[in-house]
Amino acid sequence: MRKKITSVALAILFSLSMASVSLAGKAKGTIESVEEGKIVITIDGKSDLKAGDAVVVKTKKKAIEGC
Repeated sequence: MRKKITSVALAILFSLSMASVSLAGKAKGTIESVEEGKIVITIDGKSDLKAGDAVVVKTKKKAIEGC
């Protein structure tokens, strides 16, 4: 009985931890200006981001043209 309770508790904890990861939002936009230590990005459409939120910026890879 104790093993069943422990396994169910671990499964619930794992599910909750994965649910918090899925709360991350996505937004697309363009960079308006780059200054020393500061980047201004204009976001297309609505976003749940607020001033002071920590973000990770991923850029699109540009294709290299040539032979």
